[in-house]
Amino acid sequence: MTIPTGGVTDLGNQVYAVSGGQVAYAMIAGQTLNPGATIQYRFVANQTGMTTTGSASIRLTGTTTSGASVRVSGEFNITGILAAAVIGQSELPFFFLTDTSNVQMTIAGSPQTLPESLSIESPYFNPFGAPIVMASPDGAIIIAATYTRGSIVWNGSQVTGPLVGTLGTTPVTGTMTLTGGERENLVKGTATDAGTTTFSGMTPTSLNANGSYRGSDTIPTTGTSDCSAVTGIPGTCTETGFQSSGRFRAGDISGNYTTTWGVPAIGFTSSITATVSQNGDSGSSGHR
Repeated sequence: MTIPTGGVTDLGNQVYAVSGGQVAYAMIAGQTLNPGATIQYRFVANQTGMTTTGSASIRLTGTTTSGASVRVSGEFNITGILAAAVIGQSELPFFFLTDTSNVQMTIAGSPQTLPESLSIESPYFNPFGAPIVMASPDGAIIIAATYTRGSIVWNGSQVTGPLVGTLGTTPVTGTMTLTGGERENLVKGTATDAGTTTFSGMTPTSLNANGSYRGSDTIPTTGTSDCSAVTGIPGTCTETGFQSSGRFRAGDISGNYTTTWGVPAIGFTSSITATVSQNGDSGSSGHR
């Protein structure tokens, strides 16, 4: 069987945990920092439907190209997002948006407190620990930094698509839906997932069934698309696909699936090879 045109129908709940890293680029109060600046930052964000909560902190130390020492520190609440996609009643964050907080900034020994907010890029849009952008709307803080931890836990996400195939010589049509959770490691570019699988609207109707699936995923390094024009700093945004495979069992149907996601990873195509067991006997379903 194949799913020629599947896609995400619900992004579910997403929990992001990110920390790092090394400074790739920084400009503070209009002054560019020399290479070797250090940063400690972290943020945790929860995206539930269209509601966003979370917190973030940042500590930056460096020297400007004119030789002035710089220190920046701040604590923030994450209160919203700039969405990359809206699917039903769920959103995929591109930037996390914070409230306005008092940022402590010292340049050449002169301390000041500035009311600043931040836009923080989701690591989903620059995987493998590559630099993400953290910037204030007024341009007082512009930082691109790598991350040493970048994970997303997805719960209740759903994908679905129409099935076309054969059972022996009998044509098969219907819909396959996967609903479940995924743990994604954006530093390694890997993920594991598991949940429920449903075959519905099937012809023959005897193939209607519910069950479970388990799989693994990788982010490919080829076929990517540079989106750094959105962030404004080269090398800080890369749209990628996704490659998934796994096993499932639903009623008398058991088998394997292989799924190739587009760029960005919202739509997919999938091939499925399965066996249907009846009264202890097995009949093999054809595929493709």
